[in-house]
Amino acid sequence: MRIFRLLFSVLLACPLFAVAQENTISSHFGVKAGPSLTRLSVSGITPNLPKQKIDFHLGAMYRLRYNRFVFQPEALFSVKGGTFKATRVGGTAVIKNQYNYVSVPVLFGYIPTEGITLQLGPEFSYALNSGASIGPGTKNDLGIVVGAHYDFLDLLDKFSLHLRYIHGLNNVAPPSDPALAVDYRNRVLQLSMVYNFYKKKKK
Repeated sequence: MRIFRLLFSVLLACPLFAVAQENTISSHFGVKAGPSLTRLSVSGITPNLPKQKIDFHLGAMYRLRYNRFVFQPEALFSVKGGTFKATRVGGTAVIKNQYNYVSVPVLFGYIPTEGITLQLGPEFSYALNSGASIGPGTKNDLGIVVGAHYDFLDLLDKFSLHLRYIHGLNNVAPPSDPALAVDYRNRVLQLSMVYNFYKKKKK
């Protein structure tokens, strides 16, 4: 719930800094990178104390705009996972996970006011280190993305800011005793700085 409150607060604050533009932004490519706040939603292990950790993501995007609607596919390298404590025979164990993914978010957006885009869509992820000791138990993960895209204006008009939450839908826990019913699901908050490659305007 805290994550959704944060997203809601940002969406309310962004219009205060947005200035209307006469010309809409044309379709373009961009590159992006930034930190990710990651954790695992864990069930089947009692008790567990999940901890958030700071990872990173980087990649490229293509933004296609038609009036107030946006289609934005991306290709990213992203690190997810989390650390938690679990009770084991003989004491407590710290379980560390680092999931390296190639992720493809496919986002659909709406522009309520110039400079701000509200976004929603699926994210398809393929694990590069599945089966490793700190990797996920499955190669594929599917998530739902909700977030906002903010375009800086004036002197910083080539830069944008992304804030999004990714809610993993698949169980990515490593194989275990079926009787334990262990379940891990990715939870990620991403903040990205984007550099946009706009087409040169004709003189």
